[in-house]
Amino acid sequence: MPSRISFHPFTRFGSLATKPAPQQRLVIAARGMSSSNLNRPSPPPLPRELQREFEELQRSAQMPLSSPTLSHGEAEAQMSLHPDARKPLTPEFDGDVNPRTGEQGGPKREPVGKWSDDGGDWSFKGRVSDF
Repeated sequence: MPSRISFHPFTRFGSLATKPAPQQRLVIAARGMSSSNLNRPSPPPLPRELQREFEELQRSAQMPLSSPTLSHGEAEAQMSLHPDARKPLTPEFDGDVNPRTGEQGGPKREPVGKWSDDGGDWSFKGRVSDF
């Protein structure tokens, strides 16, 4: 009597087990997930007032990256990391040219200053070094 071949998903031929083709599984899974709500190309439109508010919020969120609107003092206050952090140094002069040395585009403060007139230590931002 000839043997019958069963088409069960896990049919055994000797020591090998065969499974149905993966394409058949995907088609079945995709059919089960189809829904009329997923056929839309985009989300439903917002009412006019909410759309304006959304666009305004989007613009305001992008503006700090493109152009700062804060004053210098407010920007420093926001950038302070910790209450114990050192304050930035104030410039000794206004403009681009140092009035003492005539240097253009240089530092706004003397980078190294004498602590005393009698040949004492040199300091920068409160850090002192001896030569």
